[in-house]
Amino acid sequence: MELNRIELKKITHDFNIISSRMMRVKHDEYNIVLKKFIAFIEENKIINDYVVSGKTGEYDAEADYMAVTRSNGEKIFDFGPSAEEESFQIYSLLKFILEKNADISLGFSFIYGVSKRQEVVKEFNDRVLLVLIQNIEGHLTKIGYDMGMDEKTYWNITGGQVNIANDNATVNAVQNNGASVEEINKLVDGILDNLDDVDSDTSETIVDSVTMIKEELMKPTPKRAILANGIKLLAPIVSIVNGVPLLADNIQALITYVTSFIP
Repeated sequence: MELNRIELKKITHDFNIISSRMMRVKHDEYNIVLKKFIAFIEENKIINDYVVSGKTGEYDAEADYMAVTRSNGEKIFDFGPSAEEESFQIYSLLKFILEKNADISLGFSFIYGVSKRQEVVKEFNDRVLLVLIQNIEGHLTKIGYDMGMDEKTYWNITGGQVNIANDNATVNAVQNNGASVEEINKLVDGILDNLDDVDSDTSETIVDSVTMIKEELMKPTPKRAILANGIKLLAPIVSIVNGVPLLADNIQALITYVTSFIP
């Protein structure tokens, strides 16, 4: 499959959005969003090929599901042993849940020792779904490395300026003067001052991400990976908070600003 850097970034961005939605979905909408999540995997060859590459033997998702849900908490899922096999088995389990329209908020209540249906969903997502998401994210990141997306890029902020250079390239200096600091503070304040109409989970994610980005930018030598992770957390939220235009605009503006420091 031929894939350029822009296409990879778009796929990664869209995967982050649907993954974030899955991790935060309400129990009564779980299978509705799960259908979209599975469809995204199957419609994107680069992800689907990775997931199905883990099919090294016969994995019976139905038998595994029944064994765990009927064990009264004595049995848990044990996927693997490789990341690829783990990913395929979790994908197969999710497919079974979707095809049977199973209600995980009821089926796993005894397994995780929680009674509230939303808490059950959170436990399942943290223990099962998140593993698949992280494996796929890792796969996409490695492809990015192979394509040179992070190849020999150097950062340094000293003497009031940001120096960015690639190997054998001319160093370009961008002034990190008061105006730049003022711009960062303005964007951050514009975000933090407009969280009243956002649910607590989303608000917490925004605050954590924005704080991480700001603190990293203020360091003498910001780490590119930390800034990239901050953007990765914020990107899906733009669509989530589109009902709060000022907040969405400021988040997008911060993403654009920080991205300019990540060649």
